Amino acid sequence: MIVLTRILLFRIAGPTILMSVLFLVSCITAAIYLHHQQSTSLRILDEDLQSRRIAADVLKGLHDLSALAGDQRQEAVPLHRKIVGLLDQAKQAANKGEEARHVGRLADSFDRYLERWQAEAALSSNDRRAGGTALGLLETETVPACRELEQFNAGEIERAEATLDRTVSWMAWGFVGVGTFGSLAGLLLGYGVARGLGRTVLRAESLAEVGEIAAGMAHELRNPLTAIKMLVQMNREETEAKGLPAEDLQVIEQEILRMEARLNVFIDFARPPKPERRRVNLAAVVDQTLALVGGRARKQRVTVKFSPPSTPVEVEADGEQVRQLLVNLALNALDVMPRGGILEIDLRPPANEIVELAVLDTGPGIAARHLPRLYEPFFTSKEMGLGLGLVVSQRIAQDHGGELRATNRPQGGACFTLRLPAGQSPG
Repeated sequence: MIVLTRILLFRIAGPTILMSVLFLVSCITAAIYLHHQQSTSLRILDEDLQSRRIAADVLKGLHDLSALAGDQRQEAVPLHRKIVGLLDQAKQAANKGEEARHVGRLADSFDRYLERWQAEAALSSNDRRAGGTALGLLETETVPACRELEQFNAGEIERAEATLDRTVSWMAWGFVGVGTFGSLAGLLLGYGVARGLGRTVLRAESLAEVGEIAAGMAHELRNPLTAIKMLVQMNREETEAKGLPAEDLQVIEQEILRMEARLNVFIDFARPPKPERRRVNLAAVVDQTLALVGGRARKQRVTVKFSPPSTPVEVEADGEQVRQLLVNLALNALDVMPRGGILEIDLRPPANEIVELAVLDTGPGIAARHLPRLYEPFFTSKEMGLGLGLVVSQRIAQDHGGELRATNRPQGGACFTLRLPAGQSPG
């Protein structure tokens, strides 16, 4: 179950989170771009509409001037000021080169009109009617220039509206694209997740079936092995009592014991017992472990090091299971040091309510390609290994609310660290 959870986390949650982040970033990027395009189009359209309103007001003022009779000169002065003010606004609003040229021609034409209008002020009515130069300039030059400006602004408004329409269309297609991308990504991700989940579930079911079969076979084989072992022991004892050599019987007994140990590993893997927690002194458990593996360590000329802390380190745990875990780690360490080395167990006092117990060796270390797969069932780098010892050990650690970590030491060798809660373990 723990292996299944981790596989689901990395194979399903990981790609799901990645696709979600990519989709979110795509949506945000598209939204920012489209919002910028829309804002720009709206701003340009607003500027063109303002320029056109100014041009329309100027044209209206020019028509009002043209409609004044010759003796209504006083009424023309407010219109002059109004048009001059509008032309100043038009100059400020002109943000395109061609628009600025149109405004410039209109302003120059109106300036010439004002100069002629002021020059005609000193003339008599008859002379003004005869000349008619200011009014003529207004109608033949200034008004057409204003109409050209208005037509230019109308064309700019049409172009701005077309650009805005394209932007809106882009937004619509953009949202369609994002939605389509999201849907396709969701379908592909869902398909991939379904396939991965299916393979994982099938694999978990296969492992469960293998475990049940292994447990059943182990029980069936252990019973006759126990009977054979008892008969061998009885015959060995009788042979030794008669003073006859019993080396062959000893070899048979040792092999039977080894077979029993392998079968017990299968049983522990398939049907792990629930831990029976009680207050346990970890230093005592380490001493028991070293007593069990001490004979083999001496045969291999492996130096065993353990310095218990000055104060007892106690945890709520199943002492038998913790000892089994440590024996597994110690035997693995001895396996990689067949011609001598150092097996060290380091028990550290609690820190942040966590107790750490490390098993270190001076062997070749763990191959980098093997590190991610150490706790996979039936994975082993040993020729005669079953690939279940570390799986059972990790399960024991997690059943106690802790974990088992594997690293390589900088100076060479491997380090397996068991971390357990120092306080009451969760029930």
